[in-house]
Amino acid sequence: MDNANYDPKLLAQVVADGVLADDPFVLVDVGCGLGIDPGWRLFGKHLTGYGFDPQLAEIERLRKEERGRIEYRAAFVGLPDDHPLRRRRAARLHEESYFTPFGRTSAAVAIARAAEQGDATFYETNAWPALELATETIGLAEALRREGAGTVDFVKIDTDGSDLDVLLSFEEMLEPASVLGLMVETPFTGSDDESANTFHNIDPVLKRHGFQLYAMTMNQYARAALPTQFKYSIFAQTISGQPMWGDLVYLRDSVHPDWRRYGDLSTTKLVKLACLYELFEVPDCAAELLVAHRDQLEEIVDVDELLGLLTPRVGGETLRYDDYVARFENDPTSFYPARMTAETPATAATPRQETLASRGRQLAARVLRR
Repeated sequence: MDNANYDPKLLAQVVADGVLADDPFVLVDVGCGLGIDPGWRLFGKHLTGYGFDPQLAEIERLRKEERGRIEYRAAFVGLPDDHPLRRRRAARLHEESYFTPFGRTSAAVAIARAAEQGDATFYETNAWPALELATETIGLAEALRREGAGTVDFVKIDTDGSDLDVLLSFEEMLEPASVLGLMVETPFTGSDDESANTFHNIDPVLKRHGFQLYAMTMNQYARAALPTQFKYSIFAQTISGQPMWGDLVYLRDSVHPDWRRYGDLSTTKLVKLACLYELFEVPDCAAELLVAHRDQLEEIVDVDELLGLLTPRVGGETLRYDDYVARFENDPTSFYPARMTAETPATAATPRQETLASRGRQLAARVLRR
């Protein structure tokens, strides 16, 4: 996972204290080929969940290698072929082609040439035409009902093209299952049509159930007409080019006065949400949650200890959470870059930095006047 903290101190303390012993973290991974991300293993023995993928051999491999409590199922997850959205999408393939330029990228050309030459060095796990696949297509809500899953904490969706379908097949369960967050592989390309598997259709589904965007990646693809360096040693994204897709992380808010409109959360659910905030590199949101729900959370965790674990060092100095916040409240300029690191001497601002700072001050003045 990009935009993830693989050394989350708050999460580690929660696990060490056994806070989730009676209410383990429930993960759902749709498109679990290659296995679940190591970040989820940080929940240790307090992790359970379900992985879905249509690749029969890969599911069997994952079952044999699993040492925890993740159940793997072979199936296509999403909407049936006769669903109106899928029929509409199929009928619009020609119109959609204008907004789907992947075929003109260096990655697409490299993959095609390697396939022609029988070179499998680019192979990941999704060369599906050569694999034995499941024949069943099932909606995610129905699949989880079969498993008897009444509660879910996080859903990861990565299907290489049917992410909107999976999300819609699960929408009815988002609030009843008290879902805390989702990571959805989301294309930025695609037309304005309601059937397109693209950002403008995925985002409102999640927003109408109270989820907000907290983290995202941006994957760029250079055109084959002027190839540039691949980001990794695989025929995929490049270091520059048109943004085509990203992994978007949506999480619940539990601090706004109206947050319960989307369902109440138990004490352990609130702790899990704080862990997710830290895991996806928004520790400020975790601190906000801890402060807002201090009285309730004190029943199962030491809030001051957890706040201390979230508080960053300043200039090599470890501060208590209260002292850290007081420093900002007393002098916000102490959070300017040169002053946040005592070992770094102040340097003169460049003309560009001065311009940006001036624009920032003008914008702030406009906001304050409204």
